[in-house]
Amino acid sequence: MRVVRCMWCAVLAVVLVLLTEPRAYAYTDPGSGALLWQALVAAFVGAGFYFRKFLFHFVVKKKIEKEEQ
Repeated sequence: MRVVRCMWCAVLAVVLVLLTEPRAYAYTDPGSGALLWQALVAAFVGAGFYFRKFLFHFVVKKKIEKEEQ
């Protein structure tokens, strides 16, 4: 119960901080958007290769086990 209460307090604190932030009037150049897109695409492609390796390992292992029987 205490953990749930602490978690709610943390969520409330984050929400209050985000709602009370003043405007920054900052400039973001167009290259920043391209950098974000590149990072997202790289993360998805990297995750795909990472999980493909494990999936391939299990499929090949099952085929080898079936051939041995």
